[in-house]
Amino acid sequence: MKLRLLLVAALLIVGNAGLSLAPAGSTDINTSKVKGIPLREVAAPLREAWVRFHESNLCLSVDGIFVFQAKGIDVWCRVKDEKSYQQLTALVEPLRKSFRIELYATRADRERKAYPNPNQPNQDDDPPPSVWTNAELRVYMRDPFYAKFGSGGDSSSDLRDDSSLDPELKRRMKLYCDQILDWSHKMAQLAIDLPALTGAGYGEDMMPDIRNRARAVCLAHAREAGKCAARLAENLNHALPRASGNTPAAQAQKEAAPPATQPFEKALLISKQAQDLEQRIMRFFYPQVHTVTIADLREPGLIDALKSFQRAVSDFESLTNKAR
Repeated sequence: MKLRLLLVAALLIVGNAGLSLAPAGSTDINTSKVKGIPLREVAAPLREAWVRFHESNLCLSVDGIFVFQAKGIDVWCRVKDEKSYQQLTALVEPLRKSFRIELYATRADRERKAYPNPNQPNQDDDPPPSVWTNAELRVYMRDPFYAKFGSGGDSSSDLRDDSSLDPELKRRMKLYCDQILDWSHKMAQLAIDLPALTGAGYGEDMMPDIRNRARAVCLAHAREAGKCAARLAENLNHALPRASGNTPAAQAQKEAAPPATQPFEKALLISKQAQDLEQRIMRFFYPQVHTVTIADLREPGLIDALKSFQRAVSDFESLTNKAR
């Protein structure tokens, strides 16, 4: 009994490590959400269920860690959408006849609420201070009040006075922040299992039963992650201080990066880049301190890093085409 409790506690730690965003400033990167025994030793029906989980894009709405064992599987997941969780349950239900299947689900304490009526403001639906006080964003969104806030006077006290705020601008900036964070999280979710999918489709121990499907899924995930990065670069450009697009530090990093020659190596790089970008974007909107230093944004530049990620996705497609 004690041994089982210790095992459950250990798995909870693994689950929490993978399911929660690393705190600002953290450099911890999850290399995969596939745990337990090597995938090649997993029973074919369990491997197929894992591939179907990604084929159906359930990985975007059910943040799950698959822990494979000799006679079963544990899935530790954070549920964002109840319908998707029911789809996951239906996916693994037929396997219960032959394998031990355990689902451990956690749900957010409260669901995201729609933006309220302006006459009934809710502080939880305000844009974060880092967005509301962003001069570039306010100019881009044509705030008629910004000129008053930005010239003379006590702008900080004006910004804290709810009676002086434009409700429509407030709504647009909140939606902007939500959209950026959604794209960022989607990019990371699509990329985190890319190494495992690439190993199943292109690795030395590729599995014939899921090889072609794994190849199709990892290419689809990589391309969609690249599209997310393109959207992020285009939209974040409006929120960043004007600077040269290519800093010496960013250029030096590009030159120092060793080229990947195998699909798995490139997939691992993409996975790490995507998670690092998600953390950087989260820190930009929710910094630990009152503001983010210019050096934090420019060394290397966030836009540079997103474009580098897009190039990595393009290189990955080229490597997989050669490996066919």
